[in-house]
Amino acid sequence: MNDVVRRLPVGAPWRRSMADQVRDFRSEGFVGRGEQRRVFAAAMRGDRDCARVLLVHGPGGIGKSALLRRLADDAEESGRTVVRVDGEYVLASAATFAEQAAAVRAMDRPVLLVDGFEHCQALETWLREDFLMTVPEDAVVVVAGRRRPQPQWTLDPGWRHLVRSIALEPLTAEDAVALLEERGVSSALRSRVNEFAGGHPLALCLAAEAAGAGTPGDDTEWEPGPDVIETLLARLIDRVPSAAHVYGLRVCGHARHVTVDLLRTGLAEQDALVVFDWLSGLPYLEPGPHGLVAHELVRDVLDSSFQWRDPAAYAELHLSLWRHLCARAQAATGKAAAVAVSELLYLNRYASSSHAEMYDTHLETLFEREYAPGMREKVLRLAHEDQGDEHVRLVARWLDRQPGAFSVYCRAGDLEPVAFFAWLRLHPDTDDLTGDPALAPVAEYLERATAMRAGEYAGVARFLVPMPAADRYVTGANLHATRISTESIQQHNGLAVSFMVLPDAESFGAMVGAFDFHLLRPVPELGDGGWGMFVHDWREVPLAEHLERVVPAIGSAKPPATSRDTALPMSREVFDTAVKQLLRDWHDDDVAAASPLVRVYGDVDALRDAVFAAAEALGEEPRRLGQQRAVRATYLDRTTTQEAAATRLGIPFGTYRRHLRAGLNHLCDALWNSRA
Repeated sequence: MNDVVRRLPVGAPWRRSMADQVRDFRSEGFVGRGEQRRVFAAAMRGDRDCARVLLVHGPGGIGKSALLRRLADDAEESGRTVVRVDGEYVLASAATFAEQAAAVRAMDRPVLLVDGFEHCQALETWLREDFLMTVPEDAVVVVAGRRRPQPQWTLDPGWRHLVRSIALEPLTAEDAVALLEERGVSSALRSRVNEFAGGHPLALCLAAEAAGAGTPGDDTEWEPGPDVIETLLARLIDRVPSAAHVYGLRVCGHARHVTVDLLRTGLAEQDALVVFDWLSGLPYLEPGPHGLVAHELVRDVLDSSFQWRDPAAYAELHLSLWRHLCARAQAATGKAAAVAVSELLYLNRYASSSHAEMYDTHLETLFEREYAPGMREKVLRLAHEDQGDEHVRLVARWLDRQPGAFSVYCRAGDLEPVAFFAWLRLHPDTDDLTGDPALAPVAEYLERATAMRAGEYAGVARFLVPMPAADRYVTGANLHATRISTESIQQHNGLAVSFMVLPDAESFGAMVGAFDFHLLRPVPELGDGGWGMFVHDWREVPLAEHLERVVPAIGSAKPPATSRDTALPMSREVFDTAVKQLLRDWHDDDVAAASPLVRVYGDVDALRDAVFAAAEALGEEPRRLGQQRAVRATYLDRTTTQEAAATRLGIPFGTYRRHLRAGLNHLCDALWNSRA
């Protein structure tokens, strides 16, 4: 979450805290990055022709977070106020980013530091064209992430003189030796260790720790990156003092923040305190806003290694942490509740694709915005393209009554709305449920069920436009899963009953049934499509019982592959994602050759042949001919936009998108079922 650091007023008594000690030690241990600090200092001074927005990028573990912490200290020492935003919490929500960074707009000479921007990269155009336009002229902004910034930052003459892109490189040999010296590595080993780590800061820190057991690497040639991290980490894990310490590392890998109370889920009180102190001293864990945080690469390696070694214990840990964090979320209020829910939902990161793409309707990265009146025409157009005039009337009805219920999903590149969702909050005593045929089952249920008490409401997932196919619903629903989950967990906000209206109820039934929703009744009032209303009454099935039913399925989700298990078969989700990425890169030979699917098919030519044959086979069924044409026109024939592909095919854009969605799903099915 964001972290605003305010300096004490002049003359106020100063009392040092633990944070001051941590800052001192960090300052003493920080090496290198002199040029980046000079550029930042010039920006704070407001030097003529100096950039005010610094876009730092580089691979994981290269030291971006450490640099931002150093810049924060520099800013505070110069009298500036610092606002921090963590992209890992923001994800693809413009509203969340704006909320976390809101303080910047009201401050004099603020510094905004955004870390982990790769997690919210979909907001890049919005950040440039919307949010940054509202910050004070004397603000300094540093955005750090793994990806290179968009070229539009420097192509736009308005931004060109205000922005500087900074590629963070490995440390120089001199700086690397200085870091190793500060970490206590003997002079005889420093050059050898840096040879292995290649100046990669995280690898250097881990290697420095491993060097205590002897020369790391021996005759192995090491390169900086995740492989080095895993190899070094394996050496450190082998030196863990006890089973209690192993449990602590497992929690570090699975949870975002580690606290003593989280360690108590598997350890006695005294052991939890001892292990927490031990974790605090590890080179790859740092104090975060809500507990100890392992570096993201380290988290992935720890979690993947644990799941690979002991799947049963992995699922047991997941369930234990889920229950504990759920209880914490239910007991919290205000901002603490939002943090607690975020920590809870983080455990489910491998079971959903929401950290990568919020909604993969037609293979474009989208981000979430709050509905605004200026979006009305575009939202109604999307409703018409998806399901026609009657749908437009119903959407308009709820836009008038509950505009705040709508979330709009825009293309990252041009901010164009392409999808929307509504989570209606209905109070039967005050809301008219008669004007929407989908709500007839809701009204019937609430009439015969126990009357809701004052302050309670029924939540209805009413619109998901465009509607995904049933076999892709879980991925598509990620765009609103966090919102619904938050309200479900924090039932003190008044949620009594949850409803979902879905097409093709027979296909969706088993899927939503796994999440404890059952079919209330079909909704023929909505016409063809097999619509059904699903319900979960929180008064009949309490949250604790609900979680006992659904969490085991979530806990069985596998984390993404690391170098340790890349030889293992791909999961279906990873496979489908790779197929879709290959289609996007179809006309770039070098990128296509790097697809992870190449190892499945042997070589890139065999892979291309298999994909092309599967696409051609779609056309052998008359009912799938439109799907085949949409896939070919969009990806295989030439590089084009979806709008241009629809125009070339001579069909409405909404029809084209439905053909494309279905075609991609069937293409993935065919390739998955026929793989060697």
